[in-house]
Amino acid sequence: MKNPIYSASPSGSQQSGPSQTKSRLGLGIVIGLIIGLVIAGIPAGYFYMNYSSLNSKYSTLESNYSSLQSQYSSLQSQYSSLQSQYSSLNSQYSSLQSQYSSLQSKYSSLLFQYLSLQSNYSYLQSIVSLSQTETLVNSQTISQGPNNGTVFTFNIQYAGYITVDVLSSTTSNTWAEIYEYSSNGMSYAIGQFVGYSGTGRFPVLPGTVKVEIGNSNLFNGATETVTITYTY
Repeated sequence: MKNPIYSASPSGSQQSGPSQTKSRLGLGIVIGLIIGLVIAGIPAGYFYMNYSSLNSKYSTLESNYSSLQSQYSSLQSQYSSLQSQYSSLNSQYSSLQSQYSSLQSKYSSLLFQYLSLQSNYSYLQSIVSLSQTETLVNSQTISQGPNNGTVFTFNIQYAGYITVDVLSSTTSNTWAEIYEYSSNGMSYAIGQFVGYSGTGRFPVLPGTVKVEIGNSNLFNGATETVTITYTY
């Protein structure tokens, strides 16, 4: 049996052999590669240009990132320094606040003492100038028998004088005196007649003072209304 590849055609022309088929296949591959390269060459160039542009932008961004990273580190260092300063200042502020509170308390205490001393000074100054007056007996009505008297006893703290006001009396023989008076080892009595009404003033020193208001009428009793004041 004959090989069909080498059989003659009915028209008597020569049939193609293996070498001719390989030659056509190789030519097709070459042409396909050329066409593929030509077609592929356009986007390859385009992508290469974009790659270069993107690479340049990336380099710029990388440089900017490094710069920002350096700035961030610097700011972080400054923040840490400021935080440390803030903590120190806050500690100083707390200490000063505590000192201020302590001084404020001392100031209030000293101010209170000052005002108290000022008040005492004003009071003592008024005593020196005999500006203080104290009512010891206020419009009190008293009565005595003939040639008798009524005694009032007071404790005197400062030098000054006693005023005896006889507002009214039923006798003209009314008298007022200080007697059995002793101060600093001294004793004396002093008095005066005031009649139906009148005023007697007697200097005194610190100590016990006895004030007597009496009736020197030998036959009749008497009634008086009196006020006694102490000025110092």
